[in-house]
Amino acid sequence: MKRNVYILLLLYLSLMLSSAASAQSVARLSVDALPENIVQLEIFTDSTRQLTVSQIKVLYNRHRFRPLPGGRLLANYTTASYWLHLSLPATRGRGLYLEIDNPRINQVNFFQLVGTEIVRQVSTGDSLPFGSRRFSHYNWVFPLLPDAQLPSDVFVQLAKHGEILNAPVRVWLPDAFEQYSHQRYLRWGVLAGITLIILLLNGVVWAATADPLYGWFMAVIALHTFHLGAASGLSFQYLWPTHPIINDWYPQTLSAWFIVLAQVQFMQRFIGQTGQNSRVFRWVNGFKYLIIGATLFTVLLLVFRAVPSFYFRWLVGLTLLFSLLVIPLAIVSLYERRHRAEPIIRFYGAITAVHFLTLTVFFTNIVFTRAGHPLLTFTNEALVVISFLVDLLVLSLGVLYFGFANYRRQNETLLTALHRSEQEQSQRIIDALEMERNRIAEDLYDDVGAMLSTAIGYVSSTLRKPEIRERFPMLGEARSLLDRAVENLRTVSHNLMPKNFAQLGLTKSLAETVDKVSQNSTVQFDYVVVGQERRFDAATEVQLFRIASELINDIVKNSTATQATLQLIFNHQTLNLIAEDNGPRTPIYNNLTSKVNFIQGTLDVDASPTGVTTIIEIPYQ
Repeated sequence: MKRNVYILLLLYLSLMLSSAASAQSVARLSVDALPENIVQLEIFTDSTRQLTVSQIKVLYNRHRFRPLPGGRLLANYTTASYWLHLSLPATRGRGLYLEIDNPRINQVNFFQLVGTEIVRQVSTGDSLPFGSRRFSHYNWVFPLLPDAQLPSDVFVQLAKHGEILNAPVRVWLPDAFEQYSHQRYLRWGVLAGITLIILLLNGVVWAATADPLYGWFMAVIALHTFHLGAASGLSFQYLWPTHPIINDWYPQTLSAWFIVLAQVQFMQRFIGQTGQNSRVFRWVNGFKYLIIGATLFTVLLLVFRAVPSFYFRWLVGLTLLFSLLVIPLAIVSLYERRHRAEPIIRFYGAITAVHFLTLTVFFTNIVFTRAGHPLLTFTNEALVVISFLVDLLVLSLGVLYFGFANYRRQNETLLTALHRSEQEQSQRIIDALEMERNRIAEDLYDDVGAMLSTAIGYVSSTLRKPEIRERFPMLGEARSLLDRAVENLRTVSHNLMPKNFAQLGLTKSLAETVDKVSQNSTVQFDYVVVGQERRFDAATEVQLFRIASELINDIVKNSTATQATLQLIFNHQTLNLIAEDNGPRTPIYNNLTSKVNFIQGTLDVDASPTGVTTIIEIPYQ
């Protein structure tokens, strides 16, 4: 199990490293794509949100714009408008592409001016239908077409309503942008395909096993997919292009809460946390009820349009709190199971460690974004992708592995219980048969035997009179037949159940049986006992006696043997019952195999022209 976990983690790390390398190559590509004669990106903050593009042009001419550091716009809970500017020289080239890498910006207005004349204008935003973008891309992309005679200026107005605005800005050469765009769409397509396959696979397993664990895992993946699709802009492009209301912050925030809720519920199902085996179970449930309550409260505010002005910041803080609390709750839930050293606990602990690392980077980004100086190059969207990949690739394998392992254990438990029930049922049947055999043997001894003995007494008294003996000679033959009947009755009764079997035990009971058979048959039996006798339980000894009796009867009735040997060999771990005879024939047994199997023994029969050897091996209980 440990080896499997290490392999999964190595695959995950290799995937993350390849993604990082790809991101670095894209970054280098975007820098190399900037022509040398493009003026540096500049920015101006419009706190009034009332300035027009003509007024912004005047402010630009007055040098009120400042350079955009690092090509990234960072603003915390802003209510201002931000104007980007770049200059295009007069040229007959194919132009460039301007990309603003944040698909969730409320208002985006693009202007291209030649002198003071607006030659191209696009008004769009995530609150408008996707078709308003003019250029079909999940990011904000604007083709920059230079004028052949005069230089032109490009102004882009960006605005978010009291939210965090984090938007890298890139300028691309056409070929570089096409290559970059195709690679990004291809990666997103592969990820979407893998997600769909995993969802379908878990759906099939869920339908086959009816285990809610797979349903909760699918809920985690589906909610992650919705949140990631909205954050990337792909869902707006392909799923709800005419319903921009879904892009609003509230649906995305509630989906983040539902992700936490589904993850907590999934964790409880995955590690088997219940109120009986966990002291923190009620705290985890309280956390789930807190999320449900906050969701209902938010929905009511939205329905009655009573959302206060400060509520957005409260939502952000509550989302961060929920995301933060889920980690310690998982750690505590795993810690109280540490003594059991279960593989599933170690596996989920590794998953939790990766989520904790991702969340740490996320909060580091939040803190330094507020300060205006990002410490790490990982964006929050990239962290969401990483967390999603962990659940999609690593956790899904763990769910399938441990789910099937648990399903196999349940089947084995059911099969064991079924086998035990069958054994108990068989034992009850055998007990009932033995009771009936004992009753029949006692009836034969007490009733039929007594009557035959009385009849023999009457015949013997009659035969003492000479005149009757001479007149009725058939009475002598009747007396002989009655004697033989009594002897046969004793043999049958003994075979059914020897008297005092429980006290005598298997060895002595078989000795009596062999002596009686030797006296009344043409087969000369030898009886051999090797080793120190070990007693079995009563039911097993009765079954062994039945097996030995069947072997003896088969030799007497079906063989032409003159010599036979019955051996009991008490080994260290098993008892060997061996029957040998010199009759050249095929033995005819009656359910001997099932009798041997019932006491978990093995049967080996060797028939040859020189005789038959039957070896039965029974393990000690």
